[in-house]
Amino acid sequence: MAGTLSNRLFWLWSVGSLVVYVGAILLVALACVIYAGVGNITAAILSEELRFSTKLSVLTATISTILSLIVGIPAAYALARYRGRFKALVDTLLDLPIVLPPVALGVALLVFFTQFPSQKGSVEEWLRSLGRPVVFEVPAIVVAQFAVVSGYALRILKAAFESQDPRLRDVARTLGLSQWKIFFWIELPQSTTSLMAATVLLWARAMGEFGATVVLAGATPGKTDVLPISIYLALNRAEIDKALAASVVLILVAVAALFLFRKFVQRTV
Repeated sequence: MAGTLSNRLFWLWSVGSLVVYVGAILLVALACVIYAGVGNITAAILSEELRFSTKLSVLTATISTILSLIVGIPAAYALARYRGRFKALVDTLLDLPIVLPPVALGVALLVFFTQFPSQKGSVEEWLRSLGRPVVFEVPAIVVAQFAVVSGYALRILKAAFESQDPRLRDVARTLGLSQWKIFFWIELPQSTTSLMAATVLLWARAMGEFGATVVLAGATPGKTDVLPISIYLALNRAEIDKALAASVVLILVAVAALFLFRKFVQRTV
């Protein structure tokens, strides 16, 4: 009898905590909608300013995600197979973009472009001489997003490559297949689900990136105002409706991305 009561109290504590937490999230979302009004939020979503921010966010997040995968797939494979003495050091360096605050990462990028190798002849000056400026321009958004999400790409894809059965690779070698064929015919297809899950998660993370982006790209309306920056600008102008509308778009993107991510992950279990 005492054991049954103890079990009930345990589940009451566990499930009750979950209900309270989920209820708090729903109440916060409901409070935002009630405060601004559905009509005002809808009008803000349909405004030209928010449409521009949404298009720019989708474009830059897509480009940065593709770049992250192009670099992340071979890099993650090398990291998964590397067994050298510097593996711990390499792992630590690759974790820096994940653990560093995005604002600090943005400052580091800004210093790199504007002060390296010297103040008189920086990377940004060289790029401007080629007609390809980065700082405070749209390409800066892609650079900032890439810097933030590439670390996540490495971690997800590295785990996918490490979980594969090495015997398939060994058998392929005995059959005379080159490393290129082993990778593209055997190992990469085995990671398709993880690759799709990573793509969804990286894209959603890039859509919500703010800290590094606002430092490197600035917050220029009609130029570099992706959705997170649009929220920042709207709050500075006390335009709560537009801030909430941009937040709603990001929340919907996040919910859809997390749902798809979990669906892809479930296929690997």
